[in-house]
Amino acid sequence: MTIEATWLANSGSSACDLRSGTAHWQADLDAPAGNPAIPNPHELLDSALAACTTLTLQVYARRKGYELQEVRVTVSHDEAPGTYKLIRHIELRGNLPPNVREDLLRVANKCPVHKSLSAAISIDTTLAD
Repeated sequence: MTIEATWLANSGSSACDLRSGTAHWQADLDAPAGNPAIPNPHELLDSALAACTTLTLQVYARRKGYELQEVRVTVSHDEAPGTYKLIRHIELRGNLPPNVREDLLRVANKCPVHKSLSAAISIDTTLAD
């Protein structure tokens, strides 16, 4: 799947439109320059980990028959020169004995976005003619 980002100078906004297939969303600069109701690129990155963790746990718990009632994942980050540290906190609600909670934590650490962000990432960039 390819993500396309577009910005037009005559839009009167700093927000860019994002598309992938039929999905559409936006990203903007940090407030006050941008719209605080639209996530900035770092929030989008952090939200990818939160969403993937939540969805992975939901699917896995259903498949295993765990009595998982709610998943809440918060992700924040710390930035320093050359590093980007994601801080993830997972809350699980339901009738979950300790061994099931540990199994869910193990699975959370294997969600696809977690694996991607933990891998060596390279970016190939080309400039269109």
